[in-house]
Amino acid sequence: MTVFITVFGIVQGVGYRPFVAAQAKELGVKGWVRNSGGIVEITASGGQAEVEAFVRRLHEQRPEGAQVLRVEVKPLPEERFDSFRIDLSGKYTDHTEAPVLPPDIPMCESCKKELYDPKDRRYHYPFISCASCGPRYSIMNTLPYDRGTTTMRDFVMCSACEKEYQAGRRCHAQTISCHDCGPQLILRDQGMTWEKEEAFSKAVALLRNGGVLALKGVGGYQFVCSPEQETAVERLRLLKAREKKPFAVMFPSMESIRAYCSVSKEEEELLKSTARPIVLLRITKQAFCPQVSGESRFLGAFLPCTGLHQMLTDTLGPLVVTSGNFTTEPMIYKDEDMLKVNSPFLSGVLYHTRRILSPLDDSVARVFAGKTQIIRRSRGYVPLPIMLAPRPKKPVLAMGGDLKSSFCLYKGDRAYVSQYFGDMENFQISRNYRNGLKHMERLLRIEPLAVACDLHPGYHTTALGEELAAKITSAGALKFQHHHAHAASVMAEHHLDGCIGVVFDGTGYGTDETVWGGEFLLCKGKDFVRRAHLRSVPLCGGDAVAKNAVLAADCYRSAAGESWGSPRYEMVRAALKHRINTQDSSSVGRLFDAVSALLGIRENNGYEGECAIALENAAAAAKAAGKGPSALGIPLLEKEGGEIELDQVDLVSQILQKARAGGDRERIAFGFHVALSDVVLAVCRKIRAEDGEKRVALSGGVFGNLLLLEQCYAKLTEDGFDVYLNSAVPCNDGGICLGQAWLAAMVQEENSK
Repeated sequence: MTVFITVFGIVQGVGYRPFVAAQAKELGVKGWVRNSGGIVEITASGGQAEVEAFVRRLHEQRPEGAQVLRVEVKPLPEERFDSFRIDLSGKYTDHTEAPVLPPDIPMCESCKKELYDPKDRRYHYPFISCASCGPRYSIMNTLPYDRGTTTMRDFVMCSACEKEYQAGRRCHAQTISCHDCGPQLILRDQGMTWEKEEAFSKAVALLRNGGVLALKGVGGYQFVCSPEQETAVERLRLLKAREKKPFAVMFPSMESIRAYCSVSKEEEELLKSTARPIVLLRITKQAFCPQVSGESRFLGAFLPCTGLHQMLTDTLGPLVVTSGNFTTEPMIYKDEDMLKVNSPFLSGVLYHTRRILSPLDDSVARVFAGKTQIIRRSRGYVPLPIMLAPRPKKPVLAMGGDLKSSFCLYKGDRAYVSQYFGDMENFQISRNYRNGLKHMERLLRIEPLAVACDLHPGYHTTALGEELAAKITSAGALKFQHHHAHAASVMAEHHLDGCIGVVFDGTGYGTDETVWGGEFLLCKGKDFVRRAHLRSVPLCGGDAVAKNAVLAADCYRSAAGESWGSPRYEMVRAALKHRINTQDSSSVGRLFDAVSALLGIRENNGYEGECAIALENAAAAAKAAGKGPSALGIPLLEKEGGEIELDQVDLVSQILQKARAGGDRERIAFGFHVALSDVVLAVCRKIRAEDGEKRVALSGGVFGNLLLLEQCYAKLTEDGFDVYLNSAVPCNDGGICLGQAWLAAMVQEENSK
């Protein structure tokens, strides 16, 4: 009996061919296995019972790191083979579905044991890997995944590695290397160069002495220093020009994390997952210097993903490990660019010469209600697809937004969301986005025939989407309202055909050409109706109002009819009166900024969301101290046509009144959060009563606020609503490309009827 077998899924770069060969030899099956494009092809021959048992094993078993989506079996004319062999990769044939590629995989336990075994020939080799672990997507140039199609092609294997490549744990391990071949550790410091063990020892000494190192990680450079030395952390902040935003800390083990943070079962699973993300954990012990996490209640903690990270943290203990970029700039991933950095705050560069083709920041996630919520989707998750229900008639490219930019390629039932890039206003970030798009299109062999983008006419992603769409179709780009795409991203993840989309964020272009950001959308398929929103408030200053919370507060004071404000209040009132650089806004994000400034908690966003985070921290402090929330409410105003306005101006007047009366600002901050969650419940009840919809999707960057999310989630579920959240993509703008792609598929589906 001879059959031809095709295996779909993550079956390249995970030791799948050696696994297949081992199963075949154990069962006495002859034939061959090979990579082809993004799949694995097998010809198996033998007795009927043996071949059927072999196929069953392919369905039921897999090596670590592999994910089998489907196994197809077709009979062939009888053919005899002398043995079972691993063949050279075949040429790509045009399969109708896009491949599933492996993300970068952290060092496995077997490699970790070898790393610390003095008798092993890879003892203390920082770039140890095997068929089950090591860099994958970041070094992949094209398919199939072979050494020659990755940047490992730059390194010739030594005779010992050549032998291991033929059998054992490193059989056909494309990243195989050792002390004698492959990438080696190099340290550059003040014109001096050290290599291998000496480079590691010198790097350890620099970090112990309060230095800051640039370290080449899996997807790009990272800046590293001791979290216990104030001068080191201060040097790092000066190097990055990052005044206050908290840093992540890498720990050598779970035990060391538990010494500083509380860790639930789900959080431990997330920390130890193959994605190895930074996980936001509640701080239980303040042992690091204050500059590491500042006022944050949470610490971004993660575990090592390479031998080098493991060796450094085992030697030195926890380390601050943060993206190797300068504020507003993308992460550096090319050696020549990092080696050109000339700063008195950078002590040295610890690197190797294996090229990175796809720059990938560390991913960030948290656990809420027992489930993972991705905050930044990058290394460890990309390029894994998100499986969706609708299948677009034509492959879709969705452009996403300008802040926290990412794109999505959608073909068949698979949506491939790119890594996080950053703010498209930056030229280098825009170039990385374009290069990343070309690379992923080539790697996945997806040629988009439809383009979706944001409605905002000033977005760089919109302009690029229109440019690309013009080359593809005369119909042009499909444009979707920003907050509708947020809600649709949740609908896509959870296979919903309708919901009440509660979308709170900083800004989004509305269909009425005003700034939206406090939205209640009744969504049905590809369509939505704006059922309720915050009452619009005129804001002046353009983009400056997103950073200057005092300016936002003055605008709200003016809307509330206040006669006093900041020293620039009269100028602000005049600008508002004459509509100079003024836009109407229903943004919850700007409301948070204004309240934070009105209460004297924080007056400027030195980094995105700083004022809102400070307001949340004040509210959380009141709750932790057992203080009750101040009594605040948001009146609902019925408009013609049934649309509801949430009177945020009245809320601001209440807050000002309590502040003037000497109210506890932490209690007022807590009351503000309670009032928002109360009004979310009240509006959803109204919509449910009128339309019967009881599914609620919470999305938008404001729901990064854990206190607000907890309150909304609890109140809605207790009232009988089914509440859905983003999980596989961020609730911030990093997830809207998925919503755009899903909406484009829904439009195609309707147009085909």
